[in-house]
Amino acid sequence: MPTMQKAIARATLQSAFLSLCSSLVATFLTPKKPPIVALVVYAILATPLNFLWQQYLERKFPGYHIEKQEANGEVKGAQSAGGGVTIKRKLNVVNTLKKMVVEQTLGSMVNVALYLGGVRALQGVPVAECLQAVKTETWPLMAAGYKLWPFVSVLNHTLIPVEQRTVVGSLVGLGWGVFLALRAAR
Repeated sequence: MPTMQKAIARATLQSAFLSLCSSLVATFLTPKKPPIVALVVYAILATPLNFLWQQYLERKFPGYHIEKQEANGEVKGAQSAGGGVTIKRKLNVVNTLKKMVVEQTLGSMVNVALYLGGVRALQGVPVAECLQAVKTETWPLMAAGYKLWPFVSVLNHTLIPVEQRTVVGSLVGLGWGVFLALRAAR
């Protein structure tokens, strides 16, 4: 299996497991049980798309660029690239901000809408009700998310390698998932 497919499969399994964990935690916090199967299946379906989305954003707006310097000039925090050349990764602040804006606007809008409609659809809810939930619940859920996800985005885009961002999001999402499972159980 090629490397990208392995990375997507690994991220998907991790996200599904974390979704299951958050759903199980939520079952102990509410008398009405969350739709565990629908939440896990949704994680399995959504994670590959989100993984590819993160890859696209990184290609479109690279978060780091490499600075090279000959051996006669010291570069703090640099590593040897051999042949008397040192390299250092430097954060591209402008691209990082662009990624965060796109992720927190377009990305979150699409993800929230797909989540609200998708989890319901996986439970067999009629399409009209799924669409109504998207219309009425998207903005309140996005507002709640803006209290958490911009901070996760800063962490992800400045400290976390692109191939690990979906998993970091899923780890933070463990707590967020409990919140969502409790919402889904309403």
